[in-house]
Amino acid sequence: MRYSIAISILAALILAFTPMDSFAQQGQGGASGDRGQQMDRDRSFDRDRMSDRDRSFDRDRARDQARDGDKVQARDRDRLQDPDNMKDQDIYGNELMSATERNQYRHQLGQMESEQSREQFQVQHEQNMQNRALQQGKDLVPPDQGSVYGGEFMSVQERNQYREQLRLIDSDQQREEFQAQHRERINQRAQALGLSVEEAE
Repeated sequence: MRYSIAISILAALILAFTPMDSFAQQGQGGASGDRGQQMDRDRSFDRDRMSDRDRSFDRDRARDQARDGDKVQARDRDRLQDPDNMKDQDIYGNELMSATERNQYRHQLGQMESEQSREQFQVQHEQNMQNRALQQGKDLVPPDQGSVYGGEFMSVQERNQYREQLRLIDSDQQREEFQAQHRERINQRAQALGLSVEEAE
């Protein structure tokens, strides 16, 4: 009799505590799942925040470059007005010209009597330099422009075309959009090759 009572009590205890253990395990599993979801949300938030920061950085840099571009265009006009004091690095395509050609360029520009004739002369000179760069397979870097973002993933012709397009854009917004599109294309090209892009531009 005592033996059967003891077994009944033991069975009752086992039944009483089994659901609690099971519930506790489910609760721990749920807490673990909640923690995992929170970590995923935190990682996603960090990625978004870094992406926003990168976009903001790119916008600020593009805005600064746009302001620099306006200054460049103003300086280009000033250079045409005073060719005798024009430095070698101020001449479009100077790296493709001999010292004699640079001096001749200054002299011819100085002989022009009107602003319109100077600008026409400059346009013709730029076309000549672009053709020369293409024939020689060399980079043509306009005054006040430097390296091109992802230039190592571009051909000489692509780099020269990019620089020329950038130089001719008047609007800050268009310049910013042009540079953003260029960065996206280069990043895709680099990613396809499994390589990273050197920061430049």
